[in-house]
Amino acid sequence: MPEPALQDRVILITGATGGFGAALAEAAAAAGAQLVLAGRQQKKLEALSDRITAAGGPVPCLFPVDFTRASGDPYQLLAEGIEADLGRLDGVVHAAARFQALTPLAGLELEEWQRALHLGVTVPFALTRACLPLLGRSPDASVVFMDDAVGRGDNAFWGGYAVAKAGLSSLMTLFATEHGHRDDLRFNALRPGPMATPLRARAFPSQDEKAQPTDQAVSACLHLLGPSGRGINGQTLDPDQSDLGGC
Repeated sequence: MPEPALQDRVILITGATGGFGAALAEAAAAAGAQLVLAGRQQKKLEALSDRITAAGGPVPCLFPVDFTRASGDPYQLLAEGIEADLGRLDGVVHAAARFQALTPLAGLELEEWQRALHLGVTVPFALTRACLPLLGRSPDASVVFMDDAVGRGDNAFWGGYAVAKAGLSSLMTLFATEHGHRDDLRFNALRPGPMATPLRARAFPSQDEKAQPTDQAVSACLHLLGPSGRGINGQTLDPDQSDLGGC
């Protein structure tokens, strides 16, 4: 993709300070996007914002929030803030995820199960629903959900994370089908494959901590967000083609 491919587009990224979210944010800013970055830690959001602006990107809008603990309706609050401050929204990437450790279902705490499903399915649903009016006014809007091969159900011990990914795949398909009559609003999933992120380190502690999310996965996400992705709807992109789960 040429660097200005996302010029004048407003893109919301959740889990923006995570391994993939941060790499995507820097690449999207370099491609010209005005970013809205949502994450749990204010300091990490500010550090990411500093890196983006130091590289010449536009100053991102920051939304520090822990969706697993937030009270009220943070989804509507975020959507209203984007409309008030920026007046438009052209893309959403749901990069936030929760995974604590490989655990048998019989030993999984109910609270951890509920948090994994809340962040993995409920938050993407609620935030997408809140943003639909804004997305619907964009001339070319794209929503990207982060998929994972462990959601197929044949990988033991991944618990609520795996079940959430399976549900997220169905959620994407439902959104894509219900809006399939439009060519200006699309819903897709990206399966980035194994990446050296803090999330994956909980399952594979011996991984190379210096490794970064793959360029192929970031480029594939930019493709889905930009004009070259128009016409793609209800699909799961897997640039890595790997069966090893845990992004």
